[in-house]
Amino acid sequence: MLKRDRFVGSLEEATVNQFGNMLRQERKERKMTLGDLARKLKLSVPYLSQIETGAKPVQDELVDTVIHELGLIGDDVNRIRRAAALSMSDYAIRLKSGASAEDRVLASTLASGFARLSHEKKEQLRRIMEDESRG
Repeated sequence: MLKRDRFVGSLEEATVNQFGNMLRQERKERKMTLGDLARKLKLSVPYLSQIETGAKPVQDELVDTVIHELGLIGDDVNRIRRAAALSMSDYAIRLKSGASAEDRVLASTLASGFARLSHEKKEQLRRIMEDESRG
């Protein structure tokens, strides 16, 4: 179980290594070695070590694998996803296979225009996405 107080903070306070720190904490709480977790995640030990230390950015696919393999639920899933998002250097918008032309244009518009959105618009978008993920 992730310790809430250790990782709560503003986005500005978050470090690139927050995901790695959380992953290491989860691993140690389960009394797993780096090798144990690397095998479970189908990664090399050096690569997993680099993720834990923040030397390598976490890939989105790995986040889902970690959640599944460690059996994370509820708030722990939200916290580790947030930490992963803060640790990533590249982001992607994933569309379902066969997405409509309208969806493709919207995804492209969002990706290219995100930096120009006002803080208020970003907050509106965040609330919309949080509501969608709950429902």
